[in-house]
Amino acid sequence: MSKPAKIYPLNVLQTSNKKLPDDVDRAHLERHLNRNQFEETFNMSPIEFYKLPEWKRINLKRKAKLF
Repeated sequence: MSKPAKIYPLNVLQTSNKKLPDDVDRAHLERHLNRNQFEETFNMSPIEFYKLPEWKRINLKRKAKLF
């Protein structure tokens, strides 16, 4: 079992910020949001988000600049 992802504010993770912390998983930036920020950003819970098809998750992440 992997350890939980470190939490960062949305503005640190958005891709307009080229310098991301070293421990950030660039393929899954959304995993580094706290639950409130996640729900504000995607208007759904993480469980609902991960039930979506991958193409839809990618589109939502692009809109949030987390891609």
